Amino acid sequence: MNFDNVRSKLRRFIDGDGTTHVQIRRHRSRFLALWGTVIIVVMVLASLCLGPTKVLNPIEAVSALFNAIASGGQNLGPNEFTIYHDRLPRTIAGIAVGMGLAIAGSIYQAVIRNPLVDPYIMGVSAGAGTAAISVIAFDFTLFGLLSPHSVYLTAITAMIGGLIAFGITTLVAERAGGTTNSYVLAGVVVGLAFSAIQTVMIVFAGNELNNALLWLFGSFASVTFEKAIPVIIVSVILCVLSMKWAKELNLMLLGEDQARQMGLDAHRFSVYMLILASVLTSVCVAFVGIIGFVGLVIPHLCRMLFGGDHRLVMPASMAFGAALMVAADILSRMVLPGEELPVGAITTLIGVPVFAYLLFKRGKIYNG
Repeated sequence: MNFDNVRSKLRRFIDGDGTTHVQIRRHRSRFLALWGTVIIVVMVLASLCLGPTKVLNPIEAVSALFNAIASGGQNLGPNEFTIYHDRLPRTIAGIAVGMGLAIAGSIYQAVIRNPLVDPYIMGVSAGAGTAAISVIAFDFTLFGLLSPHSVYLTAITAMIGGLIAFGITTLVAERAGGTTNSYVLAGVVVGLAFSAIQTVMIVFAGNELNNALLWLFGSFASVTFEKAIPVIIVSVILCVLSMKWAKELNLMLLGEDQARQMGLDAHRFSVYMLILASVLTSVCVAFVGIIGFVGLVIPHLCRMLFGGDHRLVMPASMAFGAALMVAADILSRMVLPGEELPVGAITTLIGVPVFAYLLFKRGKIYNG
């Protein structure tokens, strides 16, 4: 297969017959609105239809969903119960986490101006993982502030741990000069420090070792509406809010000096956007665990398809990130009957070859 020919045909299909930048961008926007919606709808239907215990056709799945909603989730038949209480919450959570991590990745890559960073470069995931293990393995209750039986205990503690790690990273980076390289290096160092603490805690996890490892690898197995609803609300709000600054992110790609010449306070803007991306990452990993490669690969794919304009990259990242995460969740529960694989392992298996290809071909496929 000649990939250059495939890319050329795909580019013409996405760009249409436009000859000016405005015409091409308008056609790309319509393409994204149509096919992004189609892809998400297809993946949602697939998630509702497919499961290890029963496979439904789309008509049965949609009918069961509407019946369950109409009855308020009460007195449900087998199909309605499976759809409403098992598959729907994890589908909602998959959409929220996928688009949240993808948007966070696109922000990090634009602000830090490093194509190889992902949402965990600031040490957020390591901090969240360390805090989560303290709850799972050692019943840490935030010094008694939360009930040990609270469904949100692990999530809230993980969010706090992730934000603490981000705060330490920011402090170290600012003391080191506040440059983009300072943030990258500080994030690596802080992430390694928390990962070391994490490893020591796992050694003493005892009977909770499996639960701790399952959280670290990411899983939607325990997601309920109590977890899915908060994460979808926060994720949507922060994702939509971040798109308000798409033009400023475009300026950041030019470098801080040129951004300042265009009237943007680049340093302050960078700090604000890194905070937003870190909060978004913390919320996503808090409820389902650490999931890698979504925030790294998806923004690259979107730039390959739609160019470097964040007014297109960010909504595209939301759509394709959500689709990838839902697809990974389907695979996690369908690959091995009777067993559920960690979603993080699935996204990594998908992401590694894709990212390797992008890395080898990056100079040829990026447009804009």
